Parts: sequence; structure tokens; C-alpha cells
Amino acid sequence: MSQLDALSAFVTANMPGRAFKGAGFSSYMDELHFIPAQRDLGLDQYRMAIIRYNAVLAWDRFPYRIYDPRNLAALLLAWLMQSDRSLYEEVGIDAELPEFDIDLVDEETAVLIITLPMVEELSVIKDDKGNIPLDGARWRLADPTIWFASEAVVYGVDGQGAQIGSDK
Repeated sequence: MSQLDALSAFVTANMPGRAFKGAGFSSYMDELHFIPAQRDLGLDQYRMAIIRYNAVLAWDRFPYRIYDPRNLAALLLAWLMQSDRSLYEEVGIDAELPEFDIDLVDEETAVLIITLPMVEELSVIKDDKGNIPLDGARWRLADPTIWFASEAVVYGVDGQGAQIGSDK
């Protein structure tokens, strides 16, 4: 699931239904840029690049009198506080906050456009039915699975091991 999908699902799950009924909600990627960062991730997974884009959440008829836009701002900040933003640090990009653009339509509704910079990996995994041909194999988009060792034994020259990562 992309960050845009996760953000859209979070917002729609936590806003009252009346704020969406007939409001003309949409979400999409804008200004997509690639950062070269190819990397073999193991387990037949490969990071092709890191993508930077603006996540755009838009309402054609946002009912700002029924649902105070500050609630939406708090929702977005809550999502940001709970999401993994480590990739921003890895590529040396400062995490930015959302920008709101509100244009009143009438006394009850407004066009509301929220832009939030995003950074995420563009990764693929081998799949015989995948739609991406690469290096003589078929691949599909994937959220990579990374395994981390939680314990290890390091052997020195004398063959006696030293425990790492254990509470023992």
C-alpha cells in the first residue's frame, strides 16, 4: 500500500460520513520525481528508486461549516506522527508539513486542496505473473519485506561464541 493510499484510508475512516457525501473527494499523486537508489533487498526483492511526490487530497465541495478544517489538519498531523518517516532521513530530505488551499464556493462549502510531500520506495518482487520485465524475469510492485536479526552468535579465533541481542 502506498503512503497516499494509507493516508486516504486514514482520513476517510476518521472523518464523519457527512463530510464526504457529495463533497467530491479525490486523492492523487502530483509532481513525481525519482531519486536514484537501486538496491538488492534480498528475498527476490529489488528497490528500483525512491520516489518523491506530492500527495494531493481534494474536495470540490468541502462542508467547512459542518466539519471544521482544523479537525482535518489535526487528523493529518496525527497520521504523520504515527507513520514511518525514516526514508526522509535516509535521503536527506526534511519532512514537510501539509499545505492547505481553501477557496470558498458559498456560505457552506469550499474547494479544499491539501498537498503533502511524500517519499517512498519504488520496489519490486519477482513474480512469474508480474507485469514488469527486468533482467530476464517478471516482477510486480511490492512493499518489501525486510528481515532483521534479533540475536546472533559471533565466533572469534578460539571458537568460543559471544551472544549478541539476548537478555541472558
